[in-house]
Amino acid sequence: DGSCLFHSMSHGLGLGLSKAGALRRELSDFIAANPRLEVGESPLEDWVLWDAEMSVAEYAARMRSGHAWGGAIEMAVCARARGVDVRVYERTLPGTFVCICAFQGGGGSGAAKPVRLLYGGRVHYDALETEP
Repeated sequence: DGSCLFHSMSHGLGLGLSKAGALRRELSDFIAANPRLEVGESPLEDWVLWDAEMSVAEYAARMRSGHAWGGAIEMAVCARARGVDVRVYERTLPGTFVCICAFQGGGGSGAAKPVRLLYGGRVHYDALETEP
């Protein structure tokens, strides 16, 4: 349904899979309300322009509608909006994973456990659960 990232992040946040649509709307609204938020030393509006070649308002409306896949922008925004680290992994060997990307939420040492995502290639994400 094009919402694998939102399902996976919702699971990682402990919200449950049924809240993926609500998380998509929350992050879309956050993007629309914070175009000048610094992400990786550039404002969010620049990231949106580079990635999607549209304005923040257009991008947020498209993402909110459910007709677009989420990606790095939504992971970075989730980390900031929720104050939790989001880490993306790839499988290297059976049962072995390597972190390929991390978005810092700024929650400090008392922050919730990180949201771990498994990148399956071709913009597909699954929740990744690891041993405590």
